Amino acid sequence: ALPRLERACAVRGVGSLALAWGVDAMDPWNPQHGGHGGYGGYRTPYGNQMVLAQQRDRRTKVVDDSLHRAVNRRILDYSATVINQMLQYERGQFEGGSPLVKPVPVGALEMLPANSYRDVPSSNYNTKFVHVSTNKIKCSVNALAWTPGGRRLLTGCQSGEFTLWNGMCFNFETIIQAHQKPVQSMQWTHNENWLISGDDEGTIQYWTTTLNKAKQIPTAHRESVRDLSFSPSDAKFASGSDDTTVKIWDFGEGKVEQQLSGHGGDVKGVSWHPKSALVASCSKDSMIKLWDPKSGKCLTNLHGHKSTVMCLDWNRNGHWILSGARDQSLKIFDIRMMKQFQTYKGQNKDITSLCWHPVHEDLFVSGGYDGSVLYWLASNPVHQAEVRNAHETAVRGMAWHPMGHVIATCSHDNSTKFWGRTRPGDTYREKPKYEETSYMPTVGLNVPQSLQVGGRSKGGVIPGLGPRTGGAGPPRPPPRQPGVGANSAIAYTYNSGMGSPPSRGSP
Repeated sequence: ALPRLERACAVRGVGSLALAWGVDAMDPWNPQHGGHGGYGGYRTPYGNQMVLAQQRDRRTKVVDDSLHRAVNRRILDYSATVINQMLQYERGQFEGGSPLVKPVPVGALEMLPANSYRDVPSSNYNTKFVHVSTNKIKCSVNALAWTPGGRRLLTGCQSGEFTLWNGMCFNFETIIQAHQKPVQSMQWTHNENWLISGDDEGTIQYWTTTLNKAKQIPTAHRESVRDLSFSPSDAKFASGSDDTTVKIWDFGEGKVEQQLSGHGGDVKGVSWHPKSALVASCSKDSMIKLWDPKSGKCLTNLHGHKSTVMCLDWNRNGHWILSGARDQSLKIFDIRMMKQFQTYKGQNKDITSLCWHPVHEDLFVSGGYDGSVLYWLASNPVHQAEVRNAHETAVRGMAWHPMGHVIATCSHDNSTKFWGRTRPGDTYREKPKYEETSYMPTVGLNVPQSLQVGGRSKGGVIPGLGPRTGGAGPPRPPPRQPGVGANSAIAYTYNSGMGSPPSRGSP
Protein backbone atom coordinates (compact mmCIF):
# COMPACT_ATOMS: atom_id res chain seq x y z
CA ALA A 1 0.00 0.00 0.00
CA LEU A 2 2.93 2.36 0.63
CA PRO A 3 4.06 2.61 -3.07
CA ARG A 4 0.49 3.37 -4.15
CA LEU A 5 0.22 6.05 -1.48
CA GLU A 6 3.55 7.57 -2.55
CA ARG A 7 2.43 7.66 -6.19
CA ALA A 8 -0.81 9.38 -5.19
CA CYS A 9 1.14 11.93 -3.16
CA ALA A 10 3.50 12.57 -6.07
CA VAL A 11 0.56 13.26 -8.37
CA ARG A 12 -0.81 15.75 -5.86
CA GLY A 13 2.58 17.46 -5.44
CA VAL A 14 3.31 16.24 -1.90
CA GLY A 15 6.77 14.90 -1.02
CA SER A 16 6.88 11.20 -0.11
CA LEU A 17 9.53 11.83 2.57
CA ALA A 18 7.28 14.38 4.21
CA LEU A 19 4.56 11.77 4.34
CA ALA A 20 6.99 9.20 5.74
CA TRP A 21 8.09 11.57 8.52
CA GLY A 22 4.45 12.34 9.36
CA VAL A 23 4.60 16.00 8.28
CA ASP A 24 1.93 17.76 6.22
CA ALA A 25 3.93 19.57 3.53
CA MET A 26 0.99 21.86 2.74
CA ASP A 27 0.38 22.93 6.35
CA PRO A 28 0.69 26.76 6.56
CA TRP A 29 1.38 26.44 10.29
CA ASN A 30 4.59 24.53 9.61
CA PRO A 31 7.49 26.84 10.70
CA GLN A 32 9.60 25.43 7.85
CA HIS A 33 7.09 27.02 5.44
CA GLY A 34 7.07 30.44 7.03
CA GLY A 35 4.17 29.63 9.37
CA HIS A 36 3.61 30.76 12.92
CA GLY A 37 4.39 27.59 14.86
CA GLY A 38 3.16 24.03 15.08
CA TYR A 39 5.01 20.83 14.72
CA GLY A 40 8.39 20.53 13.02
CA GLY A 41 9.02 18.42 9.95
CA TYR A 42 10.81 17.89 6.72
CA ARG A 43 10.95 20.83 4.26
CA THR A 44 10.01 20.06 0.67
CA PRO A 45 9.93 22.34 -2.39
CA TYR A 46 6.36 21.29 -3.15
CA GLY A 47 5.13 22.59 0.19
CA ASN A 48 6.96 25.91 -0.24
CA GLN A 49 5.39 26.45 -3.64
CA MET A 50 1.92 25.64 -2.34
CA VAL A 51 2.22 27.96 0.68
CA LEU A 52 3.61 30.81 -1.42
CA ALA A 53 0.77 30.41 -3.89
CA GLN A 54 -1.80 30.48 -1.07
CA GLN A 55 -0.24 33.61 0.43
CA ARG A 56 -0.16 35.29 -2.98
CA ASP A 57 -3.81 34.42 -3.60
CA ARG A 58 -4.71 35.74 -0.14
CA ARG A 59 -2.98 39.07 -0.78
CA THR A 60 -4.61 39.39 -4.23
CA LYS A 61 -8.03 38.71 -2.75
CA VAL A 62 -7.57 41.47 -0.17
CA VAL A 63 -6.62 43.94 -2.91
CA ASP A 64 -9.56 42.93 -5.10
CA ASP A 65 -12.04 43.24 -2.24
CA SER A 66 -10.89 46.80 -1.58
CA LEU A 67 -11.18 47.77 -5.25
CA HIS A 68 -14.56 46.14 -5.92
CA ARG A 69 -16.72 46.99 -2.98
CA ALA A 70 -20.42 46.33 -2.98
CA VAL A 71 -22.48 49.21 -4.35
CA ASN A 72 -25.83 50.01 -2.80
CA ARG A 73 -28.27 50.62 -5.66
CA ARG A 74 -31.77 51.96 -5.45
CA ILE A 75 -34.12 49.56 -7.20
CA LEU A 76 -37.64 50.56 -8.21
CA ASP A 77 -39.54 47.33 -8.74
CA TYR A 78 -43.20 47.96 -9.50
CA SER A 79 -44.22 44.29 -9.61
CA ALA A 80 -45.18 44.25 -5.91
CA THR A 81 -47.46 47.28 -6.35
CA VAL A 82 -49.16 45.63 -9.33
CA ILE A 83 -49.77 42.43 -7.35
CA ASN A 84 -51.16 44.46 -4.46
CA GLN A 85 -53.45 46.30 -6.88
CA MET A 86 -54.77 43.07 -8.34
CA LEU A 87 -55.50 41.69 -4.87
CA GLN A 88 -57.37 44.84 -3.85
CA TYR A 89 -59.44 44.85 -7.04
CA GLU A 90 -60.28 41.21 -6.40
CA ARG A 91 -61.50 42.08 -2.91
CA GLY A 92 -63.57 45.01 -4.23
CA GLN A 93 -61.74 47.66 -2.19
CA PHE A 94 -61.86 50.37 -4.90
CA GLU A 95 -65.59 50.96 -5.00
CA GLY A 96 -65.30 54.29 -3.19
CA GLY A 97 -62.77 55.83 -5.62
CA SER A 98 -59.02 56.19 -5.37
CA PRO A 99 -57.44 54.67 -2.25
CA LEU A 100 -55.75 56.87 0.31
CA VAL A 101 -52.06 56.75 1.08
CA LYS A 102 -51.27 56.26 4.75
CA PRO A 103 -49.13 59.15 6.08
CA VAL A 104 -46.64 56.89 7.86
CA PRO A 105 -43.49 55.12 6.60
CA VAL A 106 -45.20 51.72 6.71
CA GLY A 107 -47.67 53.10 4.16
CA ALA A 108 -45.02 52.63 1.48
CA LEU A 109 -45.70 48.88 1.67
CA GLU A 110 -49.26 49.48 0.47
CA MET A 111 -48.49 51.87 -2.39
CA LEU A 112 -50.17 51.07 -5.69
CA PRO A 113 -49.33 51.86 -9.33
CA ALA A 114 -50.02 55.32 -10.70
CA ASN A 115 -53.24 54.27 -12.43
CA SER A 116 -54.78 53.50 -9.02
CA TYR A 117 -54.60 57.19 -8.07
CA ARG A 118 -56.27 58.71 -11.12
CA ASP A 119 -58.06 61.28 -8.96
CA VAL A 120 -54.85 62.21 -7.13
CA PRO A 121 -52.26 63.56 -9.59
CA SER A 122 -50.16 64.87 -6.70
CA SER A 123 -49.13 61.27 -6.01
CA ASN A 124 -46.96 61.46 -9.13
CA TYR A 125 -44.85 64.52 -8.46
CA ASN A 126 -41.65 62.56 -9.04
CA THR A 127 -39.18 64.72 -7.18
CA LYS A 128 -37.31 61.95 -5.39
CA PHE A 129 -33.86 61.47 -6.89
CA VAL A 130 -33.16 57.81 -7.63
CA HIS A 131 -30.07 57.38 -9.79
CA VAL A 132 -27.73 59.07 -12.26
CA SER A 133 -26.34 57.15 -15.23
CA THR A 134 -23.34 58.35 -17.22
CA ASN A 135 -21.44 56.82 -20.12
CA LYS A 136 -17.76 56.00 -19.66
CA ILE A 137 -16.97 58.36 -22.57
CA LYS A 138 -18.86 61.43 -21.48
CA CYS A 139 -20.92 63.29 -24.06
CA SER A 140 -24.23 65.14 -24.20
CA VAL A 141 -27.42 63.06 -24.13
CA ASN A 142 -29.86 64.52 -26.67
CA ALA A 143 -32.80 62.08 -26.78
CA LEU A 144 -34.27 59.20 -24.81
CA ALA A 145 -37.17 56.76 -24.98
CA TRP A 146 -38.36 53.80 -22.91
CA THR A 147 -38.45 50.46 -24.67
CA PRO A 148 -41.83 48.74 -25.05
CA GLY A 149 -42.89 47.49 -21.66
CA GLY A 150 -40.52 49.80 -19.81
CA ARG A 151 -37.83 47.21 -19.09
CA ARG A 152 -35.03 49.45 -20.40
CA LEU A 153 -34.29 53.05 -21.27
CA LEU A 154 -32.69 53.93 -24.60
CA THR A 155 -30.66 57.14 -24.90
CA GLY A 156 -29.12 58.83 -27.93
CA CYS A 157 -25.82 60.67 -27.45
CA GLN A 158 -23.80 63.38 -29.13
CA SER A 159 -21.33 60.70 -30.26
CA GLY A 160 -24.06 58.99 -32.32
CA GLU A 161 -24.33 56.03 -29.94
CA PHE A 162 -27.35 54.28 -28.45
CA THR A 163 -26.97 53.37 -24.77
CA LEU A 164 -29.29 50.91 -23.07
CA TRP A 165 -29.95 51.25 -19.33
CA ASN A 166 -31.82 48.86 -17.08
CA GLY A 167 -35.24 50.22 -16.15
CA MET A 168 -35.26 48.74 -12.64
CA CYS A 169 -31.65 48.89 -11.39
CA PHE A 170 -30.63 51.73 -13.79
CA ASN A 171 -27.27 50.13 -14.53
CA PHE A 172 -25.53 50.02 -17.90
CA GLU A 173 -26.46 47.17 -20.23
CA THR A 174 -25.05 47.79 -23.71
CA ILE A 175 -23.97 50.44 -26.19
CA ILE A 176 -23.97 50.46 -30.01
CA GLN A 177 -22.78 52.89 -32.66
CA ALA A 178 -26.09 53.85 -34.27
CA HIS A 179 -25.28 57.02 -36.26
CA GLN A 180 -22.16 58.71 -37.53
CA LYS A 181 -23.47 62.07 -36.34
CA PRO A 182 -25.14 63.17 -33.06
CA VAL A 183 -28.53 61.56 -32.43
CA GLN A 184 -31.20 64.25 -32.08
CA SER A 185 -34.53 62.40 -31.99
CA MET A 186 -36.08 58.94 -31.62
CA GLN A 187 -39.63 57.61 -31.57
CA TRP A 188 -41.31 54.20 -31.15
CA THR A 189 -44.32 53.16 -33.20
CA HIS A 190 -47.62 52.79 -31.37
CA ASN A 191 -47.59 49.01 -31.94
CA GLU A 192 -44.11 48.99 -30.32
CA ASN A 193 -42.50 47.00 -33.14
CA TRP A 194 -40.25 49.65 -34.69
CA LEU A 195 -38.03 52.53 -33.67
CA ILE A 196 -36.94 55.43 -35.87
CA SER A 197 -34.15 57.88 -35.11
CA GLY A 198 -32.80 61.06 -36.69
CA ASP A 199 -29.38 62.68 -36.52
CA ASP A 200 -27.60 65.95 -37.18
CA GLU A 201 -26.84 65.05 -40.79
CA GLY A 202 -30.51 64.67 -41.74
CA THR A 203 -30.46 60.85 -41.79
CA ILE A 204 -33.40 58.76 -40.56
CA GLN A 205 -32.91 55.10 -39.63
CA TYR A 206 -35.29 52.23 -38.83
CA TRP A 207 -34.56 49.83 -35.96
CA THR A 208 -36.15 46.62 -34.73
CA THR A 209 -36.94 45.92 -31.08
CA THR A 210 -33.58 44.14 -30.80
CA LEU A 211 -31.82 47.29 -32.07
CA ASN A 212 -30.88 45.81 -35.43
CA LYS A 213 -30.75 48.37 -38.22
CA ALA A 214 -33.49 47.62 -40.74
CA LYS A 215 -33.45 50.62 -43.09
CA GLN A 216 -31.76 53.95 -43.66
CA ILE A 217 -32.91 57.14 -45.40
CA PRO A 218 -29.60 58.98 -45.89
CA THR A 219 -30.89 62.33 -47.22
CA ALA A 220 -34.22 62.67 -45.46
CA HIS A 221 -33.47 66.35 -44.65
CA ARG A 222 -30.76 68.78 -45.54
CA GLU A 223 -30.11 69.61 -41.89
CA SER A 224 -30.65 68.16 -38.42
CA VAL A 225 -33.80 66.10 -37.77
CA ARG A 226 -35.19 67.69 -34.60
CA ASP A 227 -38.34 65.66 -33.98
CA LEU A 228 -40.29 62.62 -35.18
CA SER A 229 -43.91 61.59 -34.66
CA PHE A 230 -46.05 58.65 -35.86
CA SER A 231 -49.64 58.68 -37.07
CA PRO A 232 -52.22 56.72 -35.04
CA SER A 233 -52.06 53.84 -37.57
CA ASP A 234 -48.22 53.82 -37.74
CA ALA A 235 -48.48 53.83 -41.55
CA LYS A 236 -47.13 57.40 -41.76
CA PHE A 237 -44.77 59.52 -39.72
CA ALA A 238 -43.78 63.19 -39.68
CA SER A 239 -40.32 64.67 -39.31
CA GLY A 240 -39.28 68.24 -38.53
CA SER A 241 -35.90 69.68 -39.37
CA ASP A 242 -33.72 72.75 -39.13
CA ASP A 243 -34.18 73.17 -42.89
CA THR A 244 -37.57 74.84 -42.04
CA THR A 245 -39.63 71.93 -43.47
CA VAL A 246 -41.94 69.25 -42.14
CA LYS A 247 -42.16 66.06 -44.18
CA ILE A 248 -44.81 63.35 -44.19
CA TRP A 249 -43.36 59.91 -44.89
CA ASP A 250 -44.77 56.55 -45.90
CA PHE A 251 -43.28 54.28 -43.24
CA GLY A 252 -43.33 51.09 -45.32
CA GLU A 253 -41.69 52.50 -48.43
CA GLY A 254 -39.61 55.20 -46.77
CA LYS A 255 -40.67 57.83 -49.32
CA VAL A 256 -41.88 61.40 -48.90
CA GLU A 257 -45.59 61.94 -49.47
CA GLN A 258 -45.86 65.62 -48.54
CA GLN A 259 -43.39 68.40 -47.84
CA LEU A 260 -44.93 71.07 -45.61
CA SER A 261 -43.24 74.41 -46.13
CA GLY A 262 -44.34 77.62 -44.48
CA HIS A 263 -42.28 78.16 -41.34
CA GLY A 264 -39.92 81.11 -41.32
CA GLY A 265 -37.24 79.39 -39.25
CA ASP A 266 -35.93 76.08 -37.94
CA VAL A 267 -38.64 73.57 -37.07
CA LYS A 268 -38.01 72.56 -33.46
CA GLY A 269 -40.88 70.15 -32.84
CA VAL A 270 -43.58 68.14 -34.57
CA SER A 271 -46.45 66.10 -33.13
CA TRP A 272 -49.17 64.03 -34.82
CA HIS A 273 -52.69 64.13 -33.39
CA PRO A 274 -53.38 60.96 -31.34
CA LYS A 275 -56.65 60.21 -33.17
CA SER A 276 -56.97 62.29 -36.34
CA ALA A 277 -55.09 63.32 -39.48
CA LEU A 278 -53.69 66.53 -38.00
CA VAL A 279 -50.05 67.51 -37.53
CA ALA A 280 -48.80 70.33 -35.30
CA SER A 281 -45.35 71.89 -35.67
CA CYS A 282 -43.47 74.65 -33.88
CA SER A 283 -40.63 76.77 -35.14
CA LYS A 284 -38.12 79.51 -34.57
CA ASP A 285 -40.65 81.97 -36.01
CA SER A 286 -42.63 81.85 -32.72
CA MET A 287 -45.63 80.19 -34.36
CA ILE A 288 -47.45 76.86 -34.08
CA LYS A 289 -48.92 75.58 -37.33
CA LEU A 290 -51.60 72.95 -37.85
CA TRP A 291 -51.29 70.95 -41.06
CA ASP A 292 -53.44 68.59 -43.09
CA PRO A 293 -51.04 65.71 -43.84
CA LYS A 294 -53.13 64.51 -46.81
CA SER A 295 -53.25 67.74 -48.80
CA GLY A 296 -50.14 69.36 -47.31
CA LYS A 297 -51.98 72.62 -46.58
CA CYS A 298 -51.62 74.76 -43.47
CA LEU A 299 -54.97 74.92 -41.70
CA THR A 300 -54.24 77.62 -39.13
CA ASN A 301 -51.55 79.40 -37.13
CA LEU A 302 -51.53 79.66 -33.34
CA HIS A 303 -49.93 82.84 -32.04
CA GLY A 304 -49.11 83.31 -28.38
CA HIS A 305 -45.40 82.97 -27.79
CA LYS A 306 -42.99 85.86 -28.17
CA SER A 307 -39.89 83.82 -28.96
CA THR A 308 -38.76 80.51 -30.43
CA VAL A 309 -41.17 77.67 -29.64
CA MET A 310 -38.82 74.86 -28.59
CA CYS A 311 -41.21 71.92 -28.11
CA LEU A 312 -44.84 70.88 -28.25
CA ASP A 313 -46.94 67.80 -27.57
CA TRP A 314 -50.57 66.72 -27.97
CA ASN A 315 -52.51 65.61 -24.94
CA ARG A 316 -53.94 62.12 -25.26
CA ASN A 317 -57.48 63.58 -25.14
CA GLY A 318 -56.76 65.19 -28.53
CA HIS A 319 -58.03 68.63 -27.49
CA TRP A 320 -54.96 70.33 -26.01
CA ILE A 321 -51.61 71.29 -27.49
CA LEU A 322 -48.90 71.98 -24.91
CA SER A 323 -46.01 74.18 -26.04
CA GLY A 324 -42.89 75.62 -24.41
CA ALA A 325 -40.78 78.50 -25.68
CA ARG A 326 -37.74 80.60 -25.02
CA ASP A 327 -39.94 83.31 -23.50
CA GLN A 328 -39.94 81.13 -20.33
CA SER A 329 -43.62 80.30 -20.63
CA LEU A 330 -45.75 77.24 -21.35
CA LYS A 331 -49.14 77.46 -23.06
CA ILE A 332 -52.03 75.13 -23.67
CA PHE A 333 -54.15 75.75 -26.77
CA ASP A 334 -57.61 74.21 -27.06
CA ILE A 335 -58.24 73.37 -30.71
CA ARG A 336 -62.00 73.05 -30.16
CA MET A 337 -62.18 76.82 -29.66
CA MET A 338 -58.90 77.64 -31.45
CA LYS A 339 -57.81 79.78 -28.54
CA GLN A 340 -55.37 79.78 -25.68
CA PHE A 341 -56.52 77.83 -22.65
CA GLN A 342 -53.88 78.71 -20.04
CA THR A 343 -50.41 80.22 -19.63
CA TYR A 344 -47.88 78.85 -17.15
CA LYS A 345 -44.86 80.78 -15.90
CA GLY A 346 -42.32 79.54 -13.40
CA GLN A 347 -39.19 78.60 -15.30
CA ASN A 348 -36.28 80.99 -14.86
CA LYS A 349 -34.75 80.18 -18.24
CA ASP A 350 -35.79 78.92 -21.67
CA ILE A 351 -38.05 75.88 -21.74
CA THR A 352 -36.27 73.09 -23.58
CA SER A 353 -38.48 70.01 -23.06
CA LEU A 354 -41.91 68.92 -21.83
CA CYS A 355 -43.92 65.75 -21.40
CA TRP A 356 -47.48 64.69 -20.50
CA HIS A 357 -48.03 62.03 -17.87
CA PRO A 358 -49.20 58.69 -19.34
CA VAL A 359 -51.93 58.19 -16.71
CA HIS A 360 -53.00 61.60 -15.35
CA GLU A 361 -54.49 63.59 -18.19
CA ASP A 362 -53.90 67.02 -16.67
CA LEU A 363 -50.37 66.48 -15.30
CA PHE A 364 -47.31 67.53 -17.30
CA VAL A 365 -43.63 68.23 -16.67
CA SER A 366 -41.31 70.85 -18.11
CA GLY A 367 -37.53 71.11 -18.24
CA GLY A 368 -35.59 74.35 -18.46
CA TYR A 369 -32.30 75.59 -19.83
CA ASP A 370 -31.05 76.03 -16.25
CA GLY A 371 -31.56 72.32 -15.52
CA SER A 372 -34.73 72.67 -13.45
CA VAL A 373 -37.72 70.30 -13.65
CA LEU A 374 -41.21 71.58 -12.77
CA TYR A 375 -44.50 69.73 -12.36
CA TRP A 376 -47.78 71.36 -13.43
CA LEU A 377 -51.52 70.77 -13.49
CA ALA A 378 -53.46 72.02 -16.50
CA SER A 379 -56.06 73.67 -14.26
CA ASN A 380 -53.53 75.65 -12.19
CA PRO A 381 -51.13 78.28 -13.61
CA VAL A 382 -48.72 77.79 -10.66
CA HIS A 383 -46.32 74.85 -10.64
CA GLN A 384 -47.14 72.22 -8.03
CA ALA A 385 -43.65 70.79 -7.42
CA GLU A 386 -40.13 71.49 -8.60
CA VAL A 387 -36.57 70.24 -8.61
CA ARG A 388 -34.29 73.21 -9.09
CA ASN A 389 -30.86 72.34 -10.48
CA ALA A 390 -31.93 68.81 -11.34
CA HIS A 391 -29.25 69.03 -14.03
CA GLU A 392 -26.29 71.33 -14.39
CA THR A 393 -27.32 72.51 -17.87
CA ALA A 394 -30.34 72.34 -20.21
CA VAL A 395 -32.73 69.42 -19.85
CA ARG A 396 -32.68 68.10 -23.41
CA GLY A 397 -35.37 65.44 -23.08
CA MET A 398 -37.66 63.64 -20.65
CA ALA A 399 -39.76 60.49 -20.81
CA TRP A 400 -42.20 58.85 -18.40
CA HIS A 401 -42.07 55.15 -17.72
CA PRO A 402 -45.19 53.49 -19.24
CA MET A 403 -46.38 52.72 -15.70
CA GLY A 404 -46.01 56.38 -14.72
CA HIS A 405 -44.00 55.81 -11.54
CA VAL A 406 -40.58 56.93 -12.87
CA ILE A 407 -39.49 59.76 -15.12
CA ALA A 408 -36.11 59.90 -16.86
CA THR A 409 -34.41 63.13 -17.89
CA CYS A 410 -31.35 63.71 -20.05
CA SER A 411 -29.18 66.77 -20.36
CA HIS A 412 -26.14 68.38 -21.91
CA ASP A 413 -24.31 67.72 -18.63
CA ASN A 414 -23.59 64.20 -19.99
CA SER A 415 -25.96 62.45 -17.61
CA THR A 416 -29.30 60.67 -17.52
CA LYS A 417 -31.20 60.88 -14.24
CA PHE A 418 -34.12 58.92 -12.88
CA TRP A 419 -36.75 60.40 -10.53
CA GLY A 420 -39.31 58.43 -8.54
CA ARG A 421 -42.38 59.03 -6.43
CA THR A 422 -41.92 60.25 -2.90
CA ARG A 423 -43.00 57.70 -0.33
CA PRO A 424 -45.06 58.21 2.82
CA GLY A 425 -42.81 59.30 5.67
CA ASP A 426 -40.15 60.93 3.46
CA THR A 427 -38.87 64.13 5.00
CA TYR A 428 -38.58 67.46 3.24
CA ARG A 429 -35.00 66.76 2.27
CA GLU A 430 -33.07 63.65 1.23
CA LYS A 431 -30.69 62.01 3.66
CA PRO A 432 -27.69 64.23 4.45
CA LYS A 433 -25.17 61.74 3.03
CA TYR A 434 -26.41 62.43 -0.49
CA GLU A 435 -25.40 66.07 -0.16
CA GLU A 436 -21.75 65.08 0.18
CA THR A 437 -21.74 63.16 -3.10
CA SER A 438 -22.07 64.15 -6.72
CA TYR A 439 -25.46 62.51 -7.10
CA MET A 440 -27.44 65.68 -6.59
CA PRO A 441 -26.30 69.33 -6.81
CA THR A 442 -27.43 71.31 -3.78
CA VAL A 443 -27.03 74.77 -5.27
CA GLY A 444 -30.37 76.52 -5.30
CA LEU A 445 -32.23 73.83 -3.36
CA ASN A 446 -32.67 75.92 -0.19
CA VAL A 447 -30.90 73.35 1.97
CA PRO A 448 -31.20 74.23 5.67
CA GLN A 449 -27.97 75.42 7.22
CA SER A 450 -28.06 72.58 9.72
CA LEU A 451 -27.75 70.14 6.81
CA GLN A 452 -25.02 71.93 4.88
CA VAL A 453 -21.77 70.03 4.45
CA GLY A 454 -19.51 70.88 7.34
CA GLY A 455 -22.31 72.39 9.41
CA ARG A 456 -24.76 69.53 9.73
CA SER A 457 -26.19 68.67 13.09
CA LYS A 458 -25.42 65.28 14.62
CA GLY A 459 -28.89 63.91 14.23
CA GLY A 460 -29.36 65.20 10.69
CA VAL A 461 -32.96 66.16 11.53
CA ILE A 462 -34.58 69.07 9.76
CA PRO A 463 -36.02 71.59 12.24
CA GLY A 464 -39.76 71.22 12.43
CA LEU A 465 -39.98 67.86 10.66
CA GLY A 466 -38.04 65.51 12.93
CA PRO A 467 -38.71 64.47 16.53
CA ARG A 468 -38.16 67.13 19.17
CA THR A 469 -34.98 66.86 21.17
CA GLY A 470 -36.21 68.87 24.13
CA GLY A 471 -39.24 70.46 25.70
CA ALA A 472 -42.55 68.99 26.73
CA GLY A 473 -45.09 67.38 24.54
CA PRO A 474 -45.00 64.71 21.81
CA PRO A 475 -43.51 65.32 18.35
CA ARG A 476 -45.71 67.43 16.09
CA PRO A 477 -47.21 65.46 13.14
CA PRO A 478 -46.46 66.68 9.58
CA PRO A 479 -48.87 69.21 8.03
CA ARG A 480 -51.94 67.97 6.19
CA GLN A 481 -51.45 67.45 2.47
CA PRO A 482 -54.70 67.88 0.55
CA GLY A 483 -55.53 65.36 -2.11
CA VAL A 484 -53.40 62.43 -0.91
CA GLY A 485 -55.12 61.38 2.28
CA ALA A 486 -54.83 62.76 5.77
CA ASN A 487 -51.42 64.16 6.64
CA SER A 488 -49.75 62.43 3.70
CA ALA A 489 -46.09 63.13 3.16
CA ILE A 490 -46.34 62.57 -0.60
CA ALA A 491 -45.59 66.22 -1.38
CA TYR A 492 -42.53 66.63 0.84
CA THR A 493 -40.39 67.33 -2.19
CA TYR A 494 -37.39 69.39 -3.07
CA ASN A 495 -38.62 72.96 -2.97
CA SER A 496 -42.02 71.62 -3.92
CA GLY A 497 -43.71 74.98 -4.21
CA MET A 498 -46.35 73.97 -1.66
CA GLY A 499 -44.74 75.93 1.10
CA SER A 500 -41.52 75.65 3.04
CA PRO A 501 -41.20 73.18 5.94
CA PRO A 502 -42.79 74.37 9.18
CA SER A 503 -40.53 76.01 11.71
CA ARG A 504 -39.94 74.60 15.20
CA GLY A 505 -41.87 77.31 16.98
CA SER A 506 -44.93 77.44 14.73
CA PRO A 507 -48.23 76.34 16.29
